[in-house]
Amino acid sequence: MSFAFRRSLSRPSLVQVVWALIAFIAFIVVAAPARADAESVMRQIQLNGFANVVVKMKADSGAAAWKPTQSVRQQKVAVAAALSKVRPILTKANVGPVRTFRTLPFLSASVTQEQLIALITDSSVRSVHLVKRERRAPGKEASLATTPMDKAQGANALFSIDVSEAWAAGYEGAGYAVAVVDGGFNTSHPMFLGRTVGEACFSNTFDTTTISQCPSGQAPDYGTGAASNCPIGSTRCDHGTHVASIAVGNDGINFGVARAAKLVPIDVFSRVTSVDDCSPDPAPCELTDTLAVLNALDYINESAETYNIAAVSLSVGGSTRDGFCDDDPRKSVIDMLRQKGVAVSISGGNQGITGQISAPACVSSALAVGATNDGTTVASFSNFAATLDFMASGVSVYGASGSGIGFGYRSGTSVAAPQVAGAWAVMRSAFPNGEFATMEKALKTTGFGVTRPGSGITIPKIRLARAIHLLNGRDRRSINNIISSNTIGQGQSYLRFFNSSEKAGTVTVTIRDGLTGVAVAIWTSPEIPAKASRQFAAHDLETTSTPISNNNLSNGSYTYFNLEVESSFSGFLQHVIWVRESGVFANLSSCEGGFSQNTSLTPNVHASSIGGYISRLRVVNMGPTSEKATFALYDASTGVAIGQWVSPTISSGASFEVTGPQLEEQNQDLRAAVIGGMAHYNIRLENLTGYVQHVMENATIGPVIDMTPKCDLAVAENASIGTSDIVPTN
Repeated sequence: MSFAFRRSLSRPSLVQVVWALIAFIAFIVVAAPARADAESVMRQIQLNGFANVVVKMKADSGAAAWKPTQSVRQQKVAVAAALSKVRPILTKANVGPVRTFRTLPFLSASVTQEQLIALITDSSVRSVHLVKRERRAPGKEASLATTPMDKAQGANALFSIDVSEAWAAGYEGAGYAVAVVDGGFNTSHPMFLGRTVGEACFSNTFDTTTISQCPSGQAPDYGTGAASNCPIGSTRCDHGTHVASIAVGNDGINFGVARAAKLVPIDVFSRVTSVDDCSPDPAPCELTDTLAVLNALDYINESAETYNIAAVSLSVGGSTRDGFCDDDPRKSVIDMLRQKGVAVSISGGNQGITGQISAPACVSSALAVGATNDGTTVASFSNFAATLDFMASGVSVYGASGSGIGFGYRSGTSVAAPQVAGAWAVMRSAFPNGEFATMEKALKTTGFGVTRPGSGITIPKIRLARAIHLLNGRDRRSINNIISSNTIGQGQSYLRFFNSSEKAGTVTVTIRDGLTGVAVAIWTSPEIPAKASRQFAAHDLETTSTPISNNNLSNGSYTYFNLEVESSFSGFLQHVIWVRESGVFANLSSCEGGFSQNTSLTPNVHASSIGGYISRLRVVNMGPTSEKATFALYDASTGVAIGQWVSPTISSGASFEVTGPQLEEQNQDLRAAVIGGMAHYNIRLENLTGYVQHVMENATIGPVIDMTPKCDLAVAENASIGTSDIVPTN
């Protein structure tokens, strides 16, 4: 049942103001623990004679205590018990009408000064909070596009958060839903057909200047069409539709982040005719309030299991704060959803402020989101503060329009927040039992740190596929400028992967166009045995990879690639090049974090059967005494141990060089393996305080090439933290 909050047009007398001040001092002294936002409430009462409030009841003790992790049924029982305890003071103080919540220990009403004091001094009340007006995080909007977005080139914003790689790996949010809390949705748009569930409307009526936009004219409203009040010619549904399409849209050509997830649209905006309330926007305008958002979160909690809601996208905001705003009544609800695994992603605001973000994004348990361009530059309009959790693309993001079947572009933190909500649904589809803190840490750990000049603050821009790989026990390394086989005359690039672990594994390579940075294909290696190394030509990657979207690696349009490599094992990677025409062989390895510091493992030593390219191993004794070096030898292709070689005594500070042919002469098992067809072998240095440098003769051009530089491949350091119950769905 709906009700209208009161709004007095008369101003309090001087006597009333004096009495209010005396009473205000009294309740601060007597009821400090319960006052919370009472100062703001009292100021509102002094202005209007009453205030619209949310009351949090004490419900955390006794057999019927309310707990965040309880089932919805248990929470309803606890709420009913709390209401029975607060009813006497409501009756005594003549507070009413009262609106209650189904699963939350809150109630709302309009109160006078005397009623406020009665509530905050009663033992059944935890705190009292002012109901505050809020608006959509403002966004810039461009004209509608005239042609559908191309999957490969029209979604740079989403590509910049690694979403296409996540899709290529099979993670799309299937089986889950994202609740979008906004102001009207064009659910008949092709982006949502057959994928909208659980529509609801909580568009409140404050007074005669506020008109509910629920189809029935009163809140709450549930069922098909409840969140789809989109009058012909109105822009009312533009914002919500665009935001929802970014989170979960899918018409077969254009996609949101969680393109296989469903949409739970929830309308919380009312039409307001008050000039004062709408300012600085012209009246009439559309506004929401803390009560409507609480109603929406209450509904989400009640419906989360029914619709398998993974995340909430909330693009609304009020005043900005320079720290956390954990006095906001919505914090306890966001905490509760978090404990149930549901992420609440909230836009940080578009005032361009550094050091502050808007409420309720400033709630510490929310996922507060700022905006960048398609790269790593913080958008000029985005609020930016240490209280942000993530950044996502927010400049000219493509999405569905609020009427018809069109599309348009919009900028703002409003369009960044649904990307994080959609990303959470995708991650949840990959890890249904994943711990919230572990998944959040993965997104933060793998995000690309961005900063606003002069702020001293760095916030991660999400990279979805990297986070999923991290939770899968993989880490990512970048290697650049791999020459395409389409490039004639520059040589053939080869990638050498060395598995130094105790078990077999694979590597997965994301192939990016070196000129544009766009991910064009995914390639997964055959299994590489423990202690083994495998070499693959760039041509192998090009012809056996899985294209992303409509990219075709064999069409001759690519000259070089940048690669991102995820490995399921610890080891090394080298990029080498061979120019057949001239016979030149060289090591072109380059590493995102610098070369490996591990000098005891030497992969891919050339056997003497590779004519003209003889390996030389230079052993340096850095210890204080003379020592002998021991090489443990392994077949490079299989990882099978061949035997050992022991050097002569090497003086402290001295070095000793041995060639591949000499090793073969001095170890019969190694020689037999080479005769049997082994082309490379791997070496582990043992029993020496020092290191090995691997150089190679380049018979054709003369110079000796340093083959030592190599890039680390590492299993993610924190992949096992809290992930014992995480099992990928594919």
